[in-house]
Amino acid sequence: MKTARDSGYAMLAAILGIAAFSYVSFQVLAENRGIISVVQAETERARLTAACNAGLTLAIQGLASKDKKQQWLIDSTKRTLKFDDVTLTIIVEDERGKVPLNGINEDQVHDLFRTAGVSGSRLSTLVDSYEDWIDPDNQRRDSGAEAPQYAALGYKPRNGSFHTISEIRYLKGMDDDLYARVAPAITTFFGESGGFSEGTSQVLALAALSEVGLDSSDVIQRQQELAGLRPAPDVRDPPYLIGRTLTVRVEASRAGADIKRSAIVELTANPNDPVWVRYLE
Repeated sequence: MKTARDSGYAMLAAILGIAAFSYVSFQVLAENRGIISVVQAETERARLTAACNAGLTLAIQGLASKDKKQQWLIDSTKRTLKFDDVTLTIIVEDERGKVPLNGINEDQVHDLFRTAGVSGSRLSTLVDSYEDWIDPDNQRRDSGAEAPQYAALGYKPRNGSFHTISEIRYLKGMDDDLYARVAPAITTFFGESGGFSEGTSQVLALAALSEVGLDSSDVIQRQQELAGLRPAPDVRDPPYLIGRTLTVRVEASRAGADIKRSAIVELTANPNDPVWVRYLE
């Protein structure tokens, strides 16, 4: 004969069983939702990546256009367009409008870092470290650094040309903030022909290499052009871009998500191999 206590135990067991089932069901549901979220995130990333790749292709086609009225400018101004429901922001930079890391003398190195806001002993440290990094010997300059000074950090100077702009991160005296200011204005892909191009220049490069300073009218005008506050000069004269190294930056954004890609390209005169991709990020 069942007692009230037995009935109570049975009810408790039933309640615990329902609770356990609910917990397991919740876990399965949560796991499935997690999987769905991951799939959705990966799908969105794939969509944005595809849009970025399309943006790179569109830019290269625009640069290679034989119709000079349709040819894309290379002055670093922004171009915005739609790819399906993805917004693309595309910028084409002329590498000849930047400071060539492997083609400047010591005075220009000094001007580059000084224009970026460095002064005093830190400026001397950066200049000497720069020169120590690229010169072939192991003789340390007064404020510079050679292999012994970098040993504790696990690397040593190249004693040769910079291979990438990111190498200047390793210079004695460099930090993330300074690198962020300098990186957009320097290049290791300046090219073998042609000089510095003021009309397509980055602001810091213009101020440093032309020795006009950040407060000069030329630099202020260039800042206004890049900000879209005044029309940029027609840099299609001459419009011949074959052999000229260019950076294409693409940002794809949709529904609060975005992804960025960049490529350094060089147009060729070969119809079977019309573009060389020198770097892809």
